[in-house]
Amino acid sequence: MRLVIFILIALTGGLALSMYANHDPGYIVLSLDPYTVRLPLALFVLFLLMAFAVLYLLINAIVGLFRAPKKVSKWRKGKQELSAQQYTMKGFAGLIEGNWSDAEGNLLSKLDHNNASLMNYLGAAYAAQQQGQIARRNQHLKAALDAHPRQELAIKLTRSRMQIQAGEFGDARDQLEYLRLSAPRNVAVARLLADVYRELNDWPALVQLMPALGKLKAFPEDELKAREKFALEHHLEAPALLQGDGSKIDETFKALPRKKKKDAAAVASYARQLIRSGEVERAESVIRKALNREWNPDLVKLYGLTETKHGRDQLKLLESWAKKYGDDPQLTFAMARHHRRDNQLEKAKELYAQVVAATGDPEAIAEMGDLLEQMGDPESALLTYKQGLKAMAGSDQLSLDVANSEAALVALDADAVETDQDNAMPVVSGPTPA
Repeated sequence: MRLVIFILIALTGGLALSMYANHDPGYIVLSLDPYTVRLPLALFVLFLLMAFAVLYLLINAIVGLFRAPKKVSKWRKGKQELSAQQYTMKGFAGLIEGNWSDAEGNLLSKLDHNNASLMNYLGAAYAAQQQGQIARRNQHLKAALDAHPRQELAIKLTRSRMQIQAGEFGDARDQLEYLRLSAPRNVAVARLLADVYRELNDWPALVQLMPALGKLKAFPEDELKAREKFALEHHLEAPALLQGDGSKIDETFKALPRKKKKDAAAVASYARQLIRSGEVERAESVIRKALNREWNPDLVKLYGLTETKHGRDQLKLLESWAKKYGDDPQLTFAMARHHRRDNQLEKAKELYAQVVAATGDPEAIAEMGDLLEQMGDPESALLTYKQGLKAMAGSDQLSLDVANSEAALVALDADAVETDQDNAMPVVSGPTPA
């Protein structure tokens, strides 16, 4: 392009010079004793231009010769990079198609000429894992870290994800805990660590991690609350806490963050453990204080399971709450349980009916059926049990013969219910801890 421009300029200059020469040719004299040369000015200028052009082309040719090796090297490099890109494309296509062996081979080809080798190493590691070659996977990840030390976080995060996928939860936990020390505000690290703790049933560690998950907004708010409730319940209701004396339960609860001790899910789990360990009086006190601080339907339902020697006082407290909070089905459920314990069976029956109508709770239906048997109405009790079975099945049509067989229903007499209660349905002779 530059040569074309130069030629155009030269032609334009030559044309202008010829026009000027026709008007006033002029002369130039070059004298070097004993020689004298007399030339028209236009011809002299033309010679100068030609000499300049020849000199320019000569210099350009010489420079080109010196630059030739570099240009050839650049061309070769470009060709090799293009070939490496093609291998990379084939490799990732193999990953998508599930051709793990071919994908691994292609991704590792010509890495010396690949400017984005990090992705190739990670893809090859994934392909190796899909073939069950864990040692080779680790080798590829190490090569990635050696080639790209500044991408340590990304590489080790990828390794952790692969370890989780392979079921290596212990190794993944060690890796993620190390990463959390170096990158405490990384959301991906926190999310993966939460999943690993859950898989390992490491509830204390998960509970301790929850505040950080909240600050980082690692999960949507609803999901975070659900995860937090799940962690607290499993942490406080671990079977190991019931081994030995009840002090373990208290120690576990006191070890929670201060804010979590007021969480309804934590209080409910703590109270359930106290009930299971036989410390019902303390459970009643814990639930009552929590409800006076903040109303919670789940806690008031659990309050119905606290059978203490102060049953009348509990019933009066429930009635005072009913005046304050209105028709809460869980409050009604708790009142029904306490009225039954107080031998006010008709009142309990009325309250159970209200709960069943409002919620269809299988637990309430089962207790109502048991109450009807206690009151000498086995036919109504059988119909109630049938309703409970439908509620537990989640459908108005049962897949069992009991749904359509009158004989099978009759077989559910009081003795059979007591004998098979652990295997058939949650029917009890009185409210027991859930």
